[in-house]
Amino acid sequence: MSWFKLKEPVGTNYRVDRTDLMNTKKALNQLGYYNIPPHRGIDDWTDEATFEGIKRFQKDNGLKVDAFMRPGGPTETKVNQQIAAGEPQFGGTDDEVDRSPRYTCTVCGAKHGGVFSPTICHNCILK
Repeated sequence: MSWFKLKEPVGTNYRVDRTDLMNTKKALNQLGYYNIPPHRGIDDWTDEATFEGIKRFQKDNGLKVDAFMRPGGPTETKVNQQIAAGEPQFGGTDDEVDRSPRYTCTVCGAKHGGVFSPTICHNCILK
């Protein structure tokens, strides 16, 4: 089962689905490629940081660097692989990346980034 599933393409020249955009930001944050703005949190507004995060993720994972994600495409697939592995893949240098705090799931004991909840990991939430 894929945790991260796009309904529509995400890219700078596309009208982006609001839910897809928020889920993209959450996934990129969990993997260390998007810093959540403290003044507004995860929202459905497009911002340059989202597309820069996609490009850094693509570059770090040997994918075509175009800030574009399509449903079932290579970037979405790689995001799912890394989330399923449960290990953050931090992009950039230590100075460029705000590493998400690591939490322990109270249900299964897994370490996670706290994207959905600081106490329960995404796998347990989706059960």
